[in-house]
Amino acid sequence: MLQKAYFSDVPVKNWSSRLAFIVTASSFAVGLGNIWRFPYITGENGGGAFLLVYLFLVVLIGVPLLSMEMGLGALARSSPLTGFGKLSAQPRWNIIGWLTFFAALFIKMYYVVILAWIAVYLMKCLSGELLAIPSTELSAFFEQTIASSSLIFVAVVVLIILSVWVVSADLHKGLEPVSRILMTLLLVLIVGLALWACTLEGVGPGLRFYLYPDFSKITVDTFVQALGQLFFSVGVGMVAAFIFGSYTQKGERLVSSAMWIALCDTGIALLAGFIVFPALFSFGLAPDSGPDLIFITLSSLFSTIGGGQLLGSLFFLLLLIAGFTSLIAVMQGLKESLMDRFKLSSRQSLIILAAVLLTGSVPMILSFKTDPLTIAGHTPYDLFDYLTNSIMLPLGALLIVLFSMMVVGYDEIARKLGLPQAWRFITKPLLYVVVPVAISLILFNALI
Repeated sequence: MLQKAYFSDVPVKNWSSRLAFIVTASSFAVGLGNIWRFPYITGENGGGAFLLVYLFLVVLIGVPLLSMEMGLGALARSSPLTGFGKLSAQPRWNIIGWLTFFAALFIKMYYVVILAWIAVYLMKCLSGELLAIPSTELSAFFEQTIASSSLIFVAVVVLIILSVWVVSADLHKGLEPVSRILMTLLLVLIVGLALWACTLEGVGPGLRFYLYPDFSKITVDTFVQALGQLFFSVGVGMVAAFIFGSYTQKGERLVSSAMWIALCDTGIALLAGFIVFPALFSFGLAPDSGPDLIFITLSSLFSTIGGGQLLGSLFFLLLLIAGFTSLIAVMQGLKESLMDRFKLSSRQSLIILAAVLLTGSVPMILSFKTDPLTIAGHTPYDLFDYLTNSIMLPLGALLIVLFSMMVVGYDEIARKLGLPQAWRFITKPLLYVVVPVAISLILFNALI
């Protein structure tokens, strides 16, 4: 059971306010998963049918998992690299923290490369080069762009330098105000673009596809895909939620905060759908074009409409902001973890992280060359994407749930989260049975 002697009610750092906590944590959750991945996953899995399942799972699994991980951080008052050992009085449990640490680090190695593609596309859209390309040549242009290793590497270097610059400042002078400014700009951009898309002619079929579920399209795979998207988007098991929980003060209403964070994260994803699907259907484009959706399909749209340069630039700026806020939030979590475990300074931790991310991004960049780097027939990008999203994230989430229930104990977690007695009747079987089974389903699906 819980070893209370290990805790302090005063963490090393505190949020400046509850609003700062919710906004910054939301900036971590909101990322490319919301604006790039969510629309194409939704398009590939039946539109409204997938949306219904996804919203159901956010409430049933997303909020409990996010609350639980932040609750563990609040109890431990440290990083996940030492926190699991403190909570159990058995250092071997810190392996869970290391799993979440490496999951976050590996994901950011290719995440920053995709972010670099978006930065390059933004520059090419602003210059007008992107819009001058015939729609029939956009696929070849995309392949050529991501194969330009030197250009993408330079963009990666700039993004890592900017993220280190933000995270090197004090929490109240760096991550908090930058997240607040960027999230405000992101909200203005996404609402404005959604209003534009929904006023186009012929948007009816797009809205029906997105909002009206065809129940015949709901299968076991729909649930698996929705759970995978949930982990990618909400960010459970990626260090940051644990660290952000450790910054909270005694008495913080973590379940309520998790609900607000999940609402913001899901709301941004929903608004992205209101941009993509009405626009695609209005111009007769396919909604199920997969990961190429924003780089090829939407680029084709922007090149054919009036004001396409401005709208395209705003859209890629929106993507860049969303991805960057998530990058700096995870960088904060990784930095704090190294500082806590190895007693390093902020500067030392960031130098190590920058060097590892930069080095790790190289094989990811080379995965997209005309003659790609391969390992056993698979590119490094494919291997890391599978390892992190299909194995490490769900395994980390499963271990967090089992640790919380079996080692810390449900009653202690419920007390820290401030769960009302009536809620405990519902959440106890949910966390003991439903959530572990659902996560195990993802793992099983990935391994077969």
